[in-house]
Amino acid sequence: MAERNSASWNRQVASFCADPKTFLSDTSVESFLGELLKDLQSETIHGQTKILMMNLLLEFPELLCPDQSTAEITAETLMNLFQKMPSSERSMNFRCHLLLAIETILITSKSFTHTSKTAQVFASLLIHLISDVNDKKQGVANRPLRLTACECLRELENCYPGFLSQRMEKLYFMQQQEITAAHQSYTLLYTVVLKNAIRLLAQKEGPSHGALKNALMSNDDFLWSATENMVEFPASSNEQLLLLPSNSETKELKSILALLLEDSYLLTPVCQNNLFWQIIQIVAMVRTISPVIFKSQLVRLFGTMDISCFHSILQMKAVFTDSLFTAEDEHFLIQRLVGMTQHPLLSTPVKLFYLDCLLHFPENRPLTSNSEETLPVLLTVQMTSSLFPNVFNDHSTMLCRQNLLSMVYLENEGSYSEMGIGFLFEHVMSLYSMVHKKDSREITATFFRAVYLFVQYFNFCEKHMENLTEKLLTLYMSDSSLAPYFINLLNQTQILLESHAWPVTLSKALQKEIVNLPTDKWIMKNLGWHLKILSRVAQENTISQNSTVLFLRRVVVYSDLCSKGDWRRGNALLSVCKHVLQHQKLDAVFVHLADLLQYLMHHFEDIDVQDRARLYYVLLTNVSSDKLGKILTMSPARGQTKSRSLSSIMTENENFSTMLTIHNAEKALLRLQPVLENAEAFTCISDSPTSVNECSVEEYYKHCADNNSSLLTLKYHLTFKEMTEPKYHNLYCIVLQFEKTDCRFESISDINVPCLFSDRNPPVVTINLVPKEPYPTIFFVSATYSTQDGVTYHTKLDSLHITFQEMFIPLPLPAFWPLDARYDLFGNLWNAFQPNEQNQFEESIFCYKMSYNSLHNVVLDNFSKFVVSWNGGEYKIAVFLPPQFHILMHIKSQDDTACFSIRTDNWNLLPYLNSHLLDITSPK
Repeated sequence: MAERNSASWNRQVASFCADPKTFLSDTSVESFLGELLKDLQSETIHGQTKILMMNLLLEFPELLCPDQSTAEITAETLMNLFQKMPSSERSMNFRCHLLLAIETILITSKSFTHTSKTAQVFASLLIHLISDVNDKKQGVANRPLRLTACECLRELENCYPGFLSQRMEKLYFMQQQEITAAHQSYTLLYTVVLKNAIRLLAQKEGPSHGALKNALMSNDDFLWSATENMVEFPASSNEQLLLLPSNSETKELKSILALLLEDSYLLTPVCQNNLFWQIIQIVAMVRTISPVIFKSQLVRLFGTMDISCFHSILQMKAVFTDSLFTAEDEHFLIQRLVGMTQHPLLSTPVKLFYLDCLLHFPENRPLTSNSEETLPVLLTVQMTSSLFPNVFNDHSTMLCRQNLLSMVYLENEGSYSEMGIGFLFEHVMSLYSMVHKKDSREITATFFRAVYLFVQYFNFCEKHMENLTEKLLTLYMSDSSLAPYFINLLNQTQILLESHAWPVTLSKALQKEIVNLPTDKWIMKNLGWHLKILSRVAQENTISQNSTVLFLRRVVVYSDLCSKGDWRRGNALLSVCKHVLQHQKLDAVFVHLADLLQYLMHHFEDIDVQDRARLYYVLLTNVSSDKLGKILTMSPARGQTKSRSLSSIMTENENFSTMLTIHNAEKALLRLQPVLENAEAFTCISDSPTSVNECSVEEYYKHCADNNSSLLTLKYHLTFKEMTEPKYHNLYCIVLQFEKTDCRFESISDINVPCLFSDRNPPVVTINLVPKEPYPTIFFVSATYSTQDGVTYHTKLDSLHITFQEMFIPLPLPAFWPLDARYDLFGNLWNAFQPNEQNQFEESIFCYKMSYNSLHNVVLDNFSKFVVSWNGGEYKIAVFLPPQFHILMHIKSQDDTACFSIRTDNWNLLPYLNSHLLDITSPK
C-alpha cells in the first residue's frame, strides 16, 4: 500500500473522529491499524500529524485494538518505535504521546499483566525515566518525558492499587531529592503509592507487626499480583479499614506525612487538593495519627480564594468533623461560604458551587444522615439576609438563592422569617411583572420555576397563595400561549403536594375563566391553548366538567369551527371530550356531552374528526362508566405493536412517543446496487469519416456552458441487504440521505422512494451528481423508513463510492450536429490540447503487452460508448468528465503491444486514468 502524506492523514484522522464505526465499515481494522503503525515510523510525515494519528490510539483504543493479541503487537511496535527515536527536543512531544498510547492500550485491553513481556519492559522503562532526578543525565530538555512517565506510573497505581507498593523507598528518595518543577509530579506519585500500600495493609486487620515499616523501606520488584484484578477502592470504605501500627512506625509515618504537608504550598491548587485527599484517607485509616496534623495547613487554607483548596477544607471536615474542627471553626466556615456566594470577583458557577456547599455542609454533629439538601444548624436568618435574590441576578443564581432562603425562613420562626416570606413573594411578583410585559422566554421559565419553589415551601400561607392564584389567572388571560407552562406547573405541584388543594384550586379557577369567555374572534384565535388547559382540567375527578362541556357546545354551534374543518382544533376538542369520558362523575354531563359529540358527527367537515366523535358517542351511549375508563386507558398487549393514526398522536394517547420517535435500526437492511449495463457495439463508423467543418471547438464549449453538461446521472437498485424479519419485508416512505466527505461534489438532495417490497423487483434510484472536480469520492448514505406497524427507523447504508470511470460521459454534442461531427471534434480538441507551460494540458503514453483481440475486447467492454472511430487496430476515444474536462486517447496495436496516446486538458486526471488502465488491462 502506498505511503500517505501528512495532508492525507489529516483528512483520515478527521474522518475517523467524526464517525469511527462508519469509517471502519469501509476498511478493516487490521489494515488501517497496520497502515497507521507503518506511517508513524515514516520520516515524511510531519511530527504534528503523527501526534494526531497517535490520538486515535488514545481516544479509540478498544476500536483499534479489539483483542489482547492485537493490543500486545501494537504496544510492542510502539515500544520499538520509542526506543529507536533519538532523544532530541524536536521529537520530545511525540515520545511523550508514545508513552501515553502504550499505557492506554495495555490498560484498556487488560494486557498489563506479569505474562506480558511488553508490560514488564514498559514498567521498567517508566522507572528508568523517572530515575533521572533533577535532570542530571539527560538534561532539562528531557524533563517533559520524566513528567509524562510520572503521570503514567500514577495512572498505573490508580488502576492497579499496590502495584508500586514494593518500591516505596526509592520513590520517597526521588521525591525528596527532586528540586525542579517536576517535584509536584513526584510528590503526587509517592502519595498515591503510600495511600494504596497502607490500604492493602489495613485490609489484613489487626496490628501491623512491622509490616508498615517494611513497606516504607521496601525496594523490590513490582507487585504484579495487583494487576490480576483491576479494582478501584471507593472512598466510602475508609471508615471500615483500620491500621494499628507500632509507636515507632507511627512516628516514622507521621514524619513522612508532615514533610509532604510542608511541601504542599509548592504545588498548584488542584494538585494540593489531590495531595490533601490522599493524606486525609491515610490519616482516616491510621488511627494512631491524630487529624491535628492538618492544623498548620488549615491556618493557610481558611484564607484561600481558590475553590480547589477550599474544597479540601470541606473534605477534611466531612471525614474528621469535631476531631479537627471546633464549633468556632464551623461557624467561621459557614460565614465564609455565605461571603463567597456573593463575592464580586468570583464567576457565577463558582458562586453556585458555594451555595450548594451550604446546602450540603458537613456539620460536626448532623441532625440527619441522608444526602438531601439540609441547612446547617448554625446558619441563621441574619447571616443570609445579604443573599436575597433580585432581578439583576442571573437566573440560576436567582433560583438557587430563593431555594436557600426559602429553607431558612421555613425552618426559623419569628418576625424575621415572616418578613422574609413576604420579601420572597414580592420577588416572585417582580418576575411576574416582567413576564406580564412579555419579557424573554428565559424570564418566563424562571418565573414559573420561582412559583414552583414558592408553592413547595410556603403553600400553607393562604394569603400569599390566593394572591398568587389571582396573578396567575391574570397572566393566563393576558397571554394564553403560556398554557404549556401552566400545565407543567399543575403537573409538578400535584406530584409535590399530593394532599394539598392548591393545584385543584388553580385548575378550577382557570376553567372558570375560560368557560365564561364569549365565542368571538379573540377566543377562536386562542382556542387551541384553551383546549389544552381544559383537557388538563378534565383529568381532575374532583372538578365538575358540566361547564366545560357546555362551553365546548357553545363554541362548535356559534362559531365557524365546524365549517372550517380544522383537523388540529377538532382533535384538540375531542381530546377534552376523551378526558371527560374518563371522569368519575359522568352522569352529570351525559346529555350535554352526547349532544356535543352528535353535533360533531354531523357537522364537522373533517372526516377523521367525525369518525372519532362517532366512536366516542358509541362508547358513551353503550358502555358503562367502569368499562369506558378501562377502554380509553388501555395499552397494547405485550409483544404486539398497535398501529396508530394521526388522531392518536394529536390526542396524546399512550405510547404516542413511540410513533414520533425515529428508532435506530439494529442492523443495516438496505443497500444501493449499481444498475449494470451490457457492453454495446461501437456507436461509430469503422472508416474515417469525412470532415465536418462547421463543428468548431468554441461552439462546442459554448454549448457545454449553456447546457447542463456538468450533471452526472448514476442509477442504482435499492435492495435488501439480506433476508430479514417478516415485519421488514414491506417498507414505506423511504428517504435516502447523502453526506459528502469532501468538497469535490455538490451536496445531493434527499431522495424519496415510495416503497420497497421483498417479493417485487427493486426500485431504481437515480442519483444526480454535480462534480466540482472530476475525482473519485465517497458519500455516506443513510435511510429513514417506516414499517407496516407505523414505526419509523433510521439506518446507515454502505458508503457510496464514486469511482473515476463512473464519471465518464460521451462528448455532449449539440443536437443539430451529425454523428460524424465527433470525429472532426476529436481532431480539433486533440490539436487544441497541445501542452505548454501556460496551461494545464498534458499528454502521456501508456503501453501494455496484449494481442489485437485482447485490446479490442478491452475497448469494447470499457469504452464502447466513447469510441469516435476505429479502423483495424486503431481507435480514437473521447471522454468527457464533468464539469468540463476531457480525456482523448489514440490507441494503436502493433507487434502485440497496445499503445495508448493520451491528451487531456487537466493533467491531474492522469494518475487516476493510469490506475484505471492498469486495472482493465491486467489479466484477471
